[in-house]
Amino acid sequence: MRTGTSEFLPDRDGPSGSWQKCLQAGRQYLAAGQPRAALPHLLAANRLRPGQFIVLQALAAAYLRAGQPDHALACFDQLLSLDPANWRALHGRGLAQHARGDRSAALGAFRRSVGSSPDAWEAWGSIADITPDEDERVCAIAYRADALLRRCGSGQASPRDYSDCVRSLLDARRGHEAVEFIGRNTARFHDRSTAHDWLARASYETGDYREALRQKQYALSPGQHGLADGPSSPSFSPDAAARALCGIGKILEAAGISWFLAAGTLLGFYRDGAPLAHDRDVDIGVLADAVGGPDLAGVIREHPALLLDRRARPGDRYFPLTFEGIAVDIFLYEPGDGALHCGLGRLVGDVAWRFTSFGLKAADFQGQTCNIPDDPDRYLDETYGYGWQMPDTGYASALSSPALCDVDPYVRAYYALARALKARLSGDEAKVRALLRQSPVRVGLPDLAAGGVPPAGAGLETNFHATENGEEDA
Repeated sequence: MRTGTSEFLPDRDGPSGSWQKCLQAGRQYLAAGQPRAALPHLLAANRLRPGQFIVLQALAAAYLRAGQPDHALACFDQLLSLDPANWRALHGRGLAQHARGDRSAALGAFRRSVGSSPDAWEAWGSIADITPDEDERVCAIAYRADALLRRCGSGQASPRDYSDCVRSLLDARRGHEAVEFIGRNTARFHDRSTAHDWLARASYETGDYREALRQKQYALSPGQHGLADGPSSPSFSPDAAARALCGIGKILEAAGISWFLAAGTLLGFYRDGAPLAHDRDVDIGVLADAVGGPDLAGVIREHPALLLDRRARPGDRYFPLTFEGIAVDIFLYEPGDGALHCGLGRLVGDVAWRFTSFGLKAADFQGQTCNIPDDPDRYLDETYGYGWQMPDTGYASALSSPALCDVDPYVRAYYALARALKARLSGDEAKVRALLRQSPVRVGLPDLAAGGVPPAGAGLETNFHATENGEEDA
C-alpha cells in the first residue's frame, strides 16, 4: 500500500499561498468541473500540509475525475490508513478500482462501504450498477432509497439530496411513495419548478398521466430555474452511432441474441444508408421467444461495458442504455393476438406499438451486414405512415405513429410537451410547432425568452372526444 503522494508532484513550483487557499482554489476548480486545473492547487496544499484528510479527499476526487485512477487509488489508500472505516473513502476506492477495470475488487470495496455505514447511499448505488446478481441489485436500489429517506429526514440534507431521493424511489418502483414524499417536501427542493418536474415524473410512473401533464406544465417556469439558459442535448454523430451500433450488436450476438435495426435507425439505414443525422439515439429490436426471452436485463447487467438502468427489471420490454457515448434503446417485440407488440413500459396507457408479425432477413449497408424486418417497407409504413420516404424532422413515432396501440392521450401530450421543450431550447421553433400539433391534448410552452410562466391549469383543454374506454373517437 502506498502511504504518500509526493511521487505525484509534477514540480516544486506550484501555486503560492497557504494550504487553505490552495485547497479552496482546488475545490473551486473541482466544483466547476475542471479536475485537471484543480490538481496543481491540491498538490500544493498537500505539500504544505502533508497527510491532511480534507486535502487528500479533494486530491483523490480530482485524480479520479481527471481519469487517473492509479493516483486516485493511492490517495484513497492513504485516507483509509488514517480512517479504515470511512465509507466515502471506501466508496472512492471502489470507483478507482472500477475505473482500472477491476470489477470484482470494486464491488468488494462498495460492499465494505455499506458495511461500514448502511447510510452510504452512493455506495448502494454503485453496487446496483455493477453487481451481476439481480437480487443484490434490487436490494441495493431499495437500500439506497431508504438511506436517502433517512438523510432527508435528518435535517441536514441539501436540495440535491431531495431530488436524488425521488430518483431513488422511482428506481425502486415506489412511485406512490415518491409522490407523497414530494408533497411533504416541496419547499426543500432547489425550487418549486424542480419539485413540479419530479412530481410529473412520479405521477407518470403511477399511471396518473393527466396529473403528470399538469405538473409538467407547472414545471415550465424559466424564471425559477433558467430553462432558457439550460444546456442543449449533446449532438448526435451518425458515424459514432454506426460504431456504437456495431459494438452493441457484437455484444448481443455473443450472448446468442439475434437483433435487428428498428424504428428510426432502420429508417436511416434503409432510406439513406446511414443513421439519421437528426436522430437522438440508436434503436434496436429483439424478437421475443415463446417464453418471453431472451433475458436482455441479464445480458446488460452482466456485461462490464454496459450499465443497466436502475429502473429496469427482468421481464421489461424496453431497455435504455448508453454505449460509447451514444444513447441506445433496445425494444423487445413480443407476439400476441397475431401481431408483434413493443413499448416503453407495461402500464396501461403507456406508449406502445402494434405491428404486423414479421421475420428477419440480412441486409448490407456500406459493407455492414445487419438484420432488418423481412418486409421493411411495410414495417416503416406502419411506424411512420406512407410518407416515410420524405424526411420530416418534426415527426415523432411516440405521438403519431399508425402503429400506436391503446396509448392514453395524456401520455402523448406529455411527450409532445417534453420534446417540444427540448426543441425550443435548441432553437428549432419549426420542430416545436410540429410536435405540439401532434398532441391530442392542447398544450403549449411559455415564452422562454420573455420568461413567461403558464398559469395554473393552463393548456389542459382537450381537443378530442373520448369514448368510455378512453380511446379517441374520430
